[in-house]
Amino acid sequence: MSHRILLERSNAGSRGRAGFALPLAIVVLALLTMGLVAGFAMTSTEMSTTSAQRAQARAYSYAQMGLESFLVRRKEIGPANDTVCRHCWQMNSTNPLLPTTARTLDTIPTRRETTFVRFSNGMAIVRATPVTVNLALGTGTYFVTSTGFDSSSTIGGLGGRTKPASRTVGVFVTWNKTTINVVGAWTSLAGIVKNGTGEISGNDQCGGTSNVAGIYIPAEASVTVNGGWSPTGSPPYDTMQTLAATKAAIKLDWLGIRGGSAIPADIVIPGGAFPTTAQFAADTNYWPIIHVTSASFTLPNAGRGMLIVDHDLSINGSNQWSGVILVGGQLVSNGNNVSAGTTLSGLNYLLGGTPAASTSTTASTDTSAAAATANGQKSYIYNSCSVAAATSRFARYTMMPNTWMDNIAGF
Repeated sequence: MSHRILLERSNAGSRGRAGFALPLAIVVLALLTMGLVAGFAMTSTEMSTTSAQRAQARAYSYAQMGLESFLVRRKEIGPANDTVCRHCWQMNSTNPLLPTTARTLDTIPTRRETTFVRFSNGMAIVRATPVTVNLALGTGTYFVTSTGFDSSSTIGGLGGRTKPASRTVGVFVTWNKTTINVVGAWTSLAGIVKNGTGEISGNDQCGGTSNVAGIYIPAEASVTVNGGWSPTGSPPYDTMQTLAATKAAIKLDWLGIRGGSAIPADIVIPGGAFPTTAQFAADTNYWPIIHVTSASFTLPNAGRGMLIVDHDLSINGSNQWSGVILVGGQLVSNGNNVSAGTTLSGLNYLLGGTPAASTSTTASTDTSAAAATANGQKSYIYNSCSVAAATSRFARYTMMPNTWMDNIAGF
């Protein structure tokens, strides 16, 4: 009897005490759940951040590639006249109403240009905005921006919205219409022999730029003048520079020019036909680039443009040339002829060798040239307008140093 009473009292006491195992288990499960949720949240945030950073990096690369593509390929045209920049042709071509073949993008841009450069998983919107434009001098400064978009992923925005990652880069550029650094009316790395009368003048016949030297040769070469004649210019003669300094001054990639990569030609001789007088007369805007690779060549008739001769060139009679003449070997000019623009001869010395201070007339080689010879009444006159016309197709945007910037604000 007494044992039964004690057992019942013991059971009653156990039922009166609160248990702790179940609440503890619930607390532990809650903590574990919170930890897992926090872990998943952190992982999701990190993944989202990493994805956004990668998308930003891709957008940046698209922006930079779009900028470079625009600056290099702006003038390219295709069947629809929009290989790269249709808007450029609409806004700034010489005459939008003319057929494609009669238009150029060689004149200074005066209006804003916009183009889309597309990639497999993104695109770039490139804009060139005029900052200052001087039509009289043909110079201008522009701000070119490129906004890249990555379409392969999105990033979060306000209100839970998402949008493609974007990045904007920009650079200031100038309109560069100079592809040849003119230092003289006649520059000859091999020296010059002048017989007879005539005029060699570095005074700009067009009046658009500063005057240059009449005759410009390196100190290693020589100038021989026979007859009562002297050049004019600023200075009339420049014979003080070494061959190395002269090479640096004229800034010509003669190896690339001879190879055809630096200045692609419209006509290559032999193979092509030299334009006739009638062809030049029919189109006064025709300024071709003619590249002659023969060992020697005689100018068949008057013309204009850029004449590139790898070796020796002869100009006889009254044939005249407007533009640029580049001769690797010896230039011999006989008769009464005129060159308006700029003339450079003996350029094969840019590839090696040293000119001799003599009047040597030995045959030219790939690394040498005989002294240029001018007989009779010659006129070699610097004309900046003719030089500009002959090199106009190479006019382009040129980046200004230390002006590139990243992460430009977009509005």
